[in-house]
Amino acid sequence: MKPLAFRWRIALGSAFVTALALAMFSLIVAYTLYRQDIDELDARLATDARIAFAYRAETKSPGDAWLETLAHNDPDLGGYVLLGPKGDVRLASPANYAALAKHTKNSGRAFNHSIQALKLRVGEFVEGDTTLLLAAEPRDADQDARELLEGYALALPFVLLLAGGGGWWLAGRALQPMEQITLKAESITADRLSERLPETAANDEIARHVRVLNGMLDRLERSFLQAGRFAADASHELRTPLTILRGEVEQALHAGELPPAQEAFLVNLQEQVVALQKITENLLLLARFDAGKIPLDNAVVDLSALAAEVGEDAELLAAPRQLQVEVWAPSGIRVPGDAVLLRRVLLNLIDNAVRYNRPEGRIKIALEGNAREVVFRVGNTGPGIPAGQRDDLFKRFFRLNADRGRATGGSGLGLSLCREIVTAHRGRIELARSDAEWTEFAVHLPRLQME
Repeated sequence: MKPLAFRWRIALGSAFVTALALAMFSLIVAYTLYRQDIDELDARLATDARIAFAYRAETKSPGDAWLETLAHNDPDLGGYVLLGPKGDVRLASPANYAALAKHTKNSGRAFNHSIQALKLRVGEFVEGDTTLLLAAEPRDADQDARELLEGYALALPFVLLLAGGGGWWLAGRALQPMEQITLKAESITADRLSERLPETAANDEIARHVRVLNGMLDRLERSFLQAGRFAADASHELRTPLTILRGEVEQALHAGELPPAQEAFLVNLQEQVVALQKITENLLLLARFDAGKIPLDNAVVDLSALAAEVGEDAELLAAPRQLQVEVWAPSGIRVPGDAVLLRRVLLNLIDNAVRYNRPEGRIKIALEGNAREVVFRVGNTGPGIPAGQRDDLFKRFFRLNADRGRATGGSGLGLSLCREIVTAHRGRIELARSDAEWTEFAVHLPRLQME
């Protein structure tokens, strides 16, 4: 289950905490009100008992006639029970209240008891050898507590809506700076590391978070520039000695009259120098892309003609391995971009299709497009790419198999360079298909819009 957004969690949490607080508050208030009403009822029963005992003392009423004053003094009195010295019931009104005698505690404190589902509050009063039990229904206490709880229950939905809405609004206000920081952070890419997140004058948690992130961006920019400068400087410095070395080797080969072993050694050395030159050129070009120093020749490129040209190159490359090349490139497809760099992308894909193909296999080059996009496809009868390694295809120096990379001269820079060039042309490159029968790469480029 997908977790709720942080703003929703704040709103729901605010509503939950408010509901819990309101429930606890309502229970405490209801209990306090109930106890207050019960205390008032106990005080009233105590007053009734004092008046009755005082009346008996003043009038010296014979028998139990003095109890008649109870009904006149408190019309809400439910009944009474008169107990003798030994706890025997002398008089009970109504008669079923006599059962209260079994529950006296001889403590002089009031207690609750029920008779036939009738809830009573019973006060126990002792004077001399006489014990008087007075009982009354706590209707007011129960009704006040019930009405209070019902009122809180009716108000609860509105309070929850108010708390949830307030939590939503406050969360939005609190997260607004974070949203601006997120949008700005999303716009900071490898070629825009000099940009920073907006800082505020407030000295709060968000401001500290921004300062920490900007410090991290400072360190990242310095490291990135240092690595890019090293790659560019190293590649640039290697170009001249490699060119001289290649020239010396070629001159020695052209001189002739070399023993076969030495000639084979020089040929192998020449191949290694050429591979080093290619790696150096790719590294230098990648370093320039990283630094944003590749000026694209944004001209009109006839991709149909370019596809036909690289198709002819593909036939020459495929001939030694007896590979069949198919080219399908309809005329009139044009894109804005740099012809030299785009040609490099297509040749790199074709070179890979030739290298990683089975003997007497097939290579298919296809160009297609619609009103908005052009797709250049290069497929071959390759061995397929394992699913677990497809996400790493366009990483620098990544090779599916190190031994295969050495045998074919691959350096692991070709596809990463293709991606940089295609991205610079506002396009994308992807592995469109890869299985045991067919492997295909697709380059998507925006089509030239004619005015």
